[in-house]
Amino acid sequence: MRNALGGLVGAVVGCLFIVWLRALPQTVYPEPFNTVSFLLSGSVLLQSTLLGLMDWAVSGQYVVAWLIIGLAIAPFSKPNWNALRSALWVGLFIALLATGSILITNPSFWYSPSRNMDLITLFTSSLIASPLSLLSCIPISLSAAWLTSGEATPPEKIETVCECGAVFKSRPVFCSECGRQLTGSDAQ
Repeated sequence: MRNALGGLVGAVVGCLFIVWLRALPQTVYPEPFNTVSFLLSGSVLLQSTLLGLMDWAVSGQYVVAWLIIGLAIAPFSKPNWNALRSALWVGLFIALLATGSILITNPSFWYSPSRNMDLITLFTSSLIASPLSLLSCIPISLSAAWLTSGEATPPEKIETVCECGAVFKSRPVFCSECGRQLTGSDAQ
């Protein structure tokens, strides 16, 4: 659940950042959807990361956007495989938002003969691009885990020995073998 929340936060932050970074003209959405136009248009931009990385003029913007996404999902991730799950959640949310954007701008897409292949391509490209966020997520989550781990001191060894030879891993008041009171100088 924490990874899904991190993925959602990462997708929202990434969509906001790529729209701001690219500064492209906004796609016009119908009335109820214009309030989340930054999410819809940003998800389409992030979904096309693989194509954007091949264009030298904008490849840096895409890399920076994915690094920012990694910064956003790092607090929700533990190092290693947990971070990968968060990154894949980001890819899934971006693909879902991009699908919504396509359906809002082109409702006939749902009835097109190439719909299934287009959806497979959309989801695959989003999921393939999402591990780019690990470039910043893993070092930050490793650093956070290292800082929070600290050196814990082992607890004091608790052992009480009665005169009759009974050994207890606690501090009893009375010996359960002989009934002697184990307080003060009797306890070792």
